[in-house]
Amino acid sequence: MHVFVSKKKLSPVRWHEAFPDALTVRTPLEARRMQQGSGLIWLDFTSLKPAEKTLWLQNSAQCRSPVVVLSNLPNDDEAMMVFRSGGCGYCHVLAVAELLKEIALVVEHGGYWVGAEFIGKVLKVSARYMTGERCDGAVFFDELTVREQMVARLIAKGASNKEIAGSLAVTERTVKAHVAAIFAKSGARDRVHLVLLLNEHEIFAV
Repeated sequence: MHVFVSKKKLSPVRWHEAFPDALTVRTPLEARRMQQGSGLIWLDFTSLKPAEKTLWLQNSAQCRSPVVVLSNLPNDDEAMMVFRSGGCGYCHVLAVAELLKEIALVVEHGGYWVGAEFIGKVLKVSARYMTGERCDGAVFFDELTVREQMVARLIAKGASNKEIAGSLAVTERTVKAHVAAIFAKSGARDRVHLVLLLNEHEIFAV
């Protein structure tokens, strides 16, 4: 079950387009009463004060369900706060239905979601907060082909597939094939997990 928590009363047409059975409530407490550890909690940050955002994240953590934050002004500081507080996803409140579904798929499979523009900057600072697993270093990096290593370096900088395609003068389809190969060789669940692994390699160290 997907539960959208929004302080303001609004028409959740787009949210229900993505998840027809989704519920919309006004507070995290209401969400806790409905959630039983399955599905996702989506927090609408658009009308909250800074202190309320922190409180909502703390209360939502007790739902035992992954939490995704929807923001009208996504920024690095807020993204880091979300992940430090245990959130698993962070995106724009106006994300289209297809993107919401993609985010849900990644998070429900144990991954994290953050916009490509934030990956390089946010993860280098907050990686230790985003996983309880200990990385053993990007030992897979030397096993990648030269082109795959180039793609991996760009991913580590937060580049999207479209940006990578432009940088390497190849098609997005080719980039997707390289990314799939990198995931297979690294065991990464998603781009965020991949960057966490790459950050353990001396080539990518801050």
